[in-house]
Amino acid sequence: MRIVLIGEDGKKIGDVSMEDAERKAKEAGKDLMMVAKNVYRIADAGKLKYEQKQRQKRQRAQRRTHKVKEIKIGPLTDTHDLDVKSRHIQDFLKKGLKTKVTMQFKGRQMAFRDAGLQKMKALIEPLVTAGLAEVDKEPRFEGRNLVTFLIPPKKQD
Repeated sequence: MRIVLIGEDGKKIGDVSMEDAERKAKEAGKDLMMVAKNVYRIADAGKLKYEQKQRQKRQRAQRRTHKVKEIKIGPLTDTHDLDVKSRHIQDFLKKGLKTKVTMQFKGRQMAFRDAGLQKMKALIEPLVTAGLAEVDKEPRFEGRNLVTFLIPPKKQD
């Protein structure tokens, strides 16, 4: 039976008999592994499995989505409370987390949307000017909520 043999370096050795392939693998002190039908490779099976697991692990890590932290405030939230919330936002951003800031309007508070927008901008502006955050999405209304997203600043190289 003739097979296609691939060496340790990944280059094709050629068409050889199965006995020749087994002999070459034994001489190299490696295993003969089937890659596809009639295609074999000389390799260290344990090392190949380890590398494959590491590749899969890296791919899983890249697929993970970044968590989004959320801070909720209201249009009547007092300045001291906003300072505390601002510190929480700074902590999240320092950890590299995207932060969603939501201002909830209840009942008749919807009549004061402009004041709420000003309060939201007053919360965000010091963070942006200090270089602690960047605005990913400008504040906008989604139903009864005013929502904006902040991201950590990009590294300046």
